[in-house]
Amino acid sequence: MTDNPFDPVTLSKITNMELRARLVVDGVLSGIHKSPYKGSSVEFLEHKEYSPGNEIKHIDWKALARTDKYYIKEFEEETNLKCYMFLDTSGSMGYQSTGVSKFEYAATLAASLAYLLLNQSDFVGLISFSDRVQQYIPPRSRLAHLHVLLNALTGLKTAGKSNISGILSEFVEKIGRRSLIIIISDFFDDTDKIIRQLKYFQVKKNEIILFQILDPYELTFPFETITFFESMEDDRRILADPKAIKDRYLSEINRFTEQFKQVCLENQIDYWLIDSSMPLDQALIKFLARRESTLRPLHKP
Repeated sequence: MTDNPFDPVTLSKITNMELRARLVVDGVLSGIHKSPYKGSSVEFLEHKEYSPGNEIKHIDWKALARTDKYYIKEFEEETNLKCYMFLDTSGSMGYQSTGVSKFEYAATLAASLAYLLLNQSDFVGLISFSDRVQQYIPPRSRLAHLHVLLNALTGLKTAGKSNISGILSEFVEKIGRRSLIIIISDFFDDTDKIIRQLKYFQVKKNEIILFQILDPYELTFPFETITFFESMEDDRRILADPKAIKDRYLSEINRFTEQFKQVCLENQIDYWLIDSSMPLDQALIKFLARRESTLRPLHKP
């Protein structure tokens, strides 16, 4: 067993998701040379008309007395990034070989990103889904919102098929301009349909980051003996000789990931393939360091 505290198996022993996320983030911020995260002020910017859903505490009562209209004060923190995090809970995400499941890794990644974003006063929302939306938590910026998100992540289970493009279509009108959309999934779905849906979000100047989480056995296919292979999303089950199909399987999985990576590159979508055996701090440090080196900090797409 590795002594690395950021090893996925070691992290999984920390049942409290907030402690787990905090450990990862502290490790990341101490491991990267210069953090791309900047604090944000809460200076008053301007008025805007009150609309249902705005916080009452921001109503400018003096403006109401002068104009007989409701206005709220818009603060700098309210102009910060809104992040919508989509987390795949379909059956295939429950797969694990010798470490943790893809889903547990994905959930810890989501928790760590939420912790980072909320600590810089950005807004974070969570959409968990399979073939339908399991739970939608609208974006909020208060640190107390972190507990809501982490409690939701802790209670999620994997089941059912994935329908990423269908889920995205439900949020085209809900997500405004210049938001950050993060999707964490194995993307065992129709990637052409996914890309087509993502283009609708790009029209509104939204930035998109895709994290494809795959188990090391899915990437290397190390099976040796006659094995039953079972689908985790339906009743399919086949008996096969791994040695007879290994070369073809590896060719297909490599083609799948490379084509997906290429189409993301062509469409200016940030794509990351992560092996679920990779320590979480390493995965995040590589991600954040590259964004910093290309002058694209996380909170300013």
